[in-house]
Amino acid sequence: MTYRRKKQKGRKAELIKDLPIEEIHCQLHGEDCLCTNCGNEMKQIGKKIIRDEVCFVPARLYKKRYISYAYACDCHDASIEAKPIRCAETPKAPIQRSFAGASMLAEVFHQKYVLSIPCYRQVSEWARYGLSVSDKTLSNWIITTSYDWLLPIYERLRDELVQQTVLHADETPYQILNRADGKPATSQSRIWLFRTIKNAQHPVAYYHADLTRERAVATTILEGFKGYLHCDGYSGYKNIPNVKLVGCWAHVRRKFFEIPGNNGKAKKAVEYCDQIFRFEKTIKDLSPEQRQKQRQLIIKPVIEEFFKWLESFYVMKGKLQTAVMYALNQKVELLRFLDDGNLEASNNLAEQAIRPIAIGRKNYLFSTSMKGATANAMAYTILETAKANSLNPSKYLTYLFQKLPNTDFIRNPGVLVDFLPWAKTVQEICQ
Repeated sequence: MTYRRKKQKGRKAELIKDLPIEEIHCQLHGEDCLCTNCGNEMKQIGKKIIRDEVCFVPARLYKKRYISYAYACDCHDASIEAKPIRCAETPKAPIQRSFAGASMLAEVFHQKYVLSIPCYRQVSEWARYGLSVSDKTLSNWIITTSYDWLLPIYERLRDELVQQTVLHADETPYQILNRADGKPATSQSRIWLFRTIKNAQHPVAYYHADLTRERAVATTILEGFKGYLHCDGYSGYKNIPNVKLVGCWAHVRRKFFEIPGNNGKAKKAVEYCDQIFRFEKTIKDLSPEQRQKQRQLIIKPVIEEFFKWLESFYVMKGKLQTAVMYALNQKVELLRFLDDGNLEASNNLAEQAIRPIAIGRKNYLFSTSMKGATANAMAYTILETAKANSLNPSKYLTYLFQKLPNTDFIRNPGVLVDFLPWAKTVQEICQ
């Protein structure tokens, strides 16, 4: 006998409840409205909604032409040789001598970094809208606007990041073809991620492209940071000044879970980890102080029992040995989440934030230059931080590309505060 899932009533209506409505009224006219018995015209007695269907209106491109008017005065003073002339000022474009407007640039970024569509595949889509543009041009647009208008916001977000007391970190391989260090293109570079905790007042997801995975990279990014850092056990995060590492129980569980066969010790280790995560679900809505107390009272004895059990047997070789040594070598870091209710039992938040890079990498494969990789890191930082602050990423980018070219933030850098994702005006316009 097969099980058939019961349908949830009203689910489809809930999915489309916020869409605008165009009503199609189906009525009888002419002979269709005459009674078959007496021949008189029938009167309307009621109506009912038959169905709702979602329709798609394709995007369109149009030209916005800026025309500046000139003004002069008919001065009758003979002593004035040159009459004053004034021209109306027009808004500055995001890219000089380019037809790319703010909304178009925002869509190019949205397709590449939110939808993971590389530039060479965007070409055919733009052609469908009537615009012939090359993938090289699209790439140049991304690099130019990233360095001109996203870089100031990117640097401000890094300043906000290091003011936090708890962060998550991760990194993923990335390929750069033309490397400045002389290594072959097959060498792996890295995209680093540092992000705030889930309930941070000002969420930030900060990405950084670099040619190496050395500790110096993390040390430079985290300069000025003092607090806890969630990570996966990579040695590059160790010995960074003023940083206490927090281990990831999800990584511990994964190493035991991936051991082939029905190994009794591996299975028992997974059960210990599952017990920790089940408990974490029960306290997720508590305050940090209450979470810390509950952890010390209930889950700390379980973890101590787990490590005592690991130390009670000796594993000669294989994946079980790797999993056991991974846990034992990080005992201090794995116990640290018990000390503060703001800490997490896993580094899953960082792994979720690094996923857009992994998905995008599968599509556009590499960056030609370090400049392109850095532009990618800036774009992901702005877009993922926008999403974390409940903004529409495309609206936010359009706002930045419209306003920043006409703002003198170089001589007055303080105005950039008004362009950060949590600024009041940004929240009102870009949600």
